[in-house]
Order: sequence, then C-alpha cells, then structure tokens
Amino acid sequence: MRPDNRGLSRAALLFPALFLCACAAPEPAAQRRLEEPSGPGAAIVFEKRLFKLVRTPDPDLEAALEGFLSASYDTAVRNHAGDKPMDTGFTYSLAPKGAVYPFSEIEVSCIMQEKYARRSGPAICGDFFRDLEARLKRAVGGK
Repeated sequence: MRPDNRGLSRAALLFPALFLCACAAPEPAAQRRLEEPSGPGAAIVFEKRLFKLVRTPDPDLEAALEGFLSASYDTAVRNHAGDKPMDTGFTYSLAPKGAVYPFSEIEVSCIMQEKYARRSGPAICGDFFRDLEARLKRAVGGK
C-alpha cells in the first residue's frame, strides 16, 4: 500500500501562500497614516444634514436633485468666492438614507478642505444648506 501524500502536498502548497499573505499586510502604523488626512489638500466633512423628502418613489424629484445641489453650490460659492470657486475648498456629497425607498431621506455633506474649514466653513456650508433646504421645500411642497 502506498502512503497518501495528498495531505502533505496541500500543506506544502498552502504554506507559501500563508507566508506571502503575512508579508503583504501593512504595518499598523502604516494603516493609521493612510486613514488620517494630511497635506494641504486634505478634506473633511464639515457638516451633514438629513433631509426628509417623499415616502413614495418620485422619479421627477430624483432627477431634479442634482440640479438643486448644483444650484445651491453655485449660490454658496458665488457669495464667498465670486469668480474664484477653487479658493473656497468646498464641495458636497449626497447619500440616500431611506429604509424602504432610498430617496425618502437623503444625507447631504458639506465637505471642505481642511485649510479653509475653520475660516470659511460655517458661512459657506450655512449658505449652501439654507439654499438647498429652500429648494427642497418648494419641490416637495404638496407631495
């Protein structure tokens, strides 16, 4: 009877793979450096707001959201930077948050470059959210 070498060959194949995986893992200090914002262009979420919209799907409202966000962004930038929008270090993001219908609630984040956040964040994000809230209230009005 011949000895069964299948178990040994599987282990021999598995050992180098385990060794390679262990070597490829980054050090904990390296992981921390990747997660922390750094440098002049580092961005932070300055403020988030949750907006309740409609309970049932509304394709027209969903299609209009991009325009509402862009118009509110333009208003905030124009109020604070005039013709130099890059001097604000400001952008935004939108995330659907509804449980059953994703766009029944949305979370909008005002994102600022860290170097501008303390000085300009409250005014820019305030203008952005005020304008956006007014647009959303008009759109959702009787729905």
